[in-house]
Amino acid sequence: MKDTGNPLVVLFNPAPRKGFQAHRRVELPLNLLHTATPLVHAGYRVKVIDQFADPGWEPKLREALSEKPVCFGVSCMTGPQIIRALEACRNLKKLYPDVPTVWGGVHPSILPEQTLESPLVDFVVAGEGEETLRELAGALANGDSPREVAGIGYHENGEYIYTGNRPFVDLDAQPPLAYDLIDIHLYRRKIFGSDHVSFNSSRGCSFRCGFCYDSVVHKRVWRAMQPETVVSRLERVIRDHDIRGFNFTDDNLFIHLSHAYKLMEQIVRKDLRIKIGKLHIRIDSILKMDDDFFRLLARAGVERFTIGVESGSQRVLDLINKNLTVERVLEASRKLIGTSILPHYLFMMGLPTETPEELGQSIRLSEQLLRENPRAAKSFNIYMPYPGTELYRFAIELGLEAPQRLEDWSPLNYRYVPKKSPWIVPGTKKLLAGLDFPLMFMGTNFTYKKTHPIVRGLARLYYPLARYRVEHLNAHFPIETMVVKRLGLFGRQD
Repeated sequence: MKDTGNPLVVLFNPAPRKGFQAHRRVELPLNLLHTATPLVHAGYRVKVIDQFADPGWEPKLREALSEKPVCFGVSCMTGPQIIRALEACRNLKKLYPDVPTVWGGVHPSILPEQTLESPLVDFVVAGEGEETLRELAGALANGDSPREVAGIGYHENGEYIYTGNRPFVDLDAQPPLAYDLIDIHLYRRKIFGSDHVSFNSSRGCSFRCGFCYDSVVHKRVWRAMQPETVVSRLERVIRDHDIRGFNFTDDNLFIHLSHAYKLMEQIVRKDLRIKIGKLHIRIDSILKMDDDFFRLLARAGVERFTIGVESGSQRVLDLINKNLTVERVLEASRKLIGTSILPHYLFMMGLPTETPEELGQSIRLSEQLLRENPRAAKSFNIYMPYPGTELYRFAIELGLEAPQRLEDWSPLNYRYVPKKSPWIVPGTKKLLAGLDFPLMFMGTNFTYKKTHPIVRGLARLYYPLARYRVEHLNAHFPIETMVVKRLGLFGRQD
C-alpha cells in the first residue's frame, strides 16, 4: 500500500551514453541529490531514478509513476542526455499530461528560453536548484502562481516568463545529502584499492578558460564549504556506508591554497584515514605548493590530481585563455615526480583553428609528460562548443550554425565530431576521426588495463597499430575506429 500522505516528486537522471562500456564509469547523481535533499526536509516523498547507473531503472520508474507526482524533474548537460530526457518526459506526459516537467542542469541554465520551446518542458530551473525546486514544488502542490519563485523560466499565456536570478546557495547551510534516496552500492568504484564515490565541497572557478561553461553558470564565483563542514559530511558517509574513498568533483578546490591546506589539515587531525582518488587542480596551483604542502596532501590521502593541460600548442593555449605556458606544464610535472601523487593530464583536440601540427604538439607533450613520469596518465577528449562560452561565440564566427531546437544539441559530445564542424581545420578533423580511439591506449596507465579480460586481450593485440598511428599521426582508413563506433562499443553517445 502506497504512502500518499505527502506529495511525491520524481527526479530522473538521463544516461549520458549507452551501449557496452569496457570501463563503466558511473558517478553519484549529485545534481539530483543536492536538489532532492531539501525536498525531503520539506516533507516531500522523493524518488530518484538513475537511467545510467541503475540496470533496473525502467521498472523503478514505472513503479514511481504508478502514483501521480507533483512534478517530474530532470537534469542534463548539453549533449546526448537531452534526447533521453525528452524521451522520459514524453512517456510521463502519456501517463499524466498535466504533470509539470521541470528541467535543470547546465544546458537549461544556459539556454532556458530555447529549452522551454519544447512542448515537453514546462519549467526550467536556471542555476542552483536546492531552494528553487523546493519553492517551485510548493507552489505547484498548493496551486499557487510560480511567479514568486526566483530562478525559474516558464510560459504563461504564450509569454515567456523569467522570474529573475536567485542568489547562490550557502553551501554550509545545506543539510547533509539524503543518500538513502539511492542505492549507493551502484556507485562504488574500486580505485587505489578502496571503494570510492563522488563528493563535492565547492562550486565555481574564478578563471576564464574560454571553453568552460563554469563562467556562464557560476559567473566565475568560487564558493566552498568550511573545512569543518566538509569533514562532517565525509564522516557521515564513512559511518553510514563504510566508504573511505572519495572522488572530489570540485571544479577547482585550490582557488585559495590556504583553504585547501586547512581542509587537508582537518582531514588529518580527525584521522579520517580516507583516500582521495581525484582532485581537480591547475598547473599554477601546483607550482605554488612547497614540499610541506605535498606531504600534507599525502597524509590526507590524496592519490591523484586531474590536471587540465588542454594543448601542447602555446598559440592554442593563449587562444582559449588558459593562462598557461607549455614550460610551466613541464615544470609542474617535474615537481610532482618526487611526490606520491599520480597526475592525470587532460587534453582537448579539435579546438577552434587547431592545426594538425598543433594537435601533434599536444600528443608529443603528453608523451613527454608520461615518459618523464611513468606513473602519470593522460586523456584526450574532443572539444565540444558549449553554448554561452567565449569559444562557442568564436565557433559561431567560424561558421557554426547554432542549433535552433533543444534536441539539435544532442549530437555534441566529447567522443564525436559533427559532420558540420566549421571550427575544426579539415586536416585536424581527419586526424580526430582516426586518432580518437588509438589515443586511448597510449601510456603505461591506459584505461582498459582495468577492464574485462577479453577487452584487455584485444587491447594488447591492437596496441602496436595504435602506437604506429599516434607516433606517425596516421589516420588513413581508421577501420578499427569505424567498427568500434558502429557497434557502439565503449559507450555510444546517441
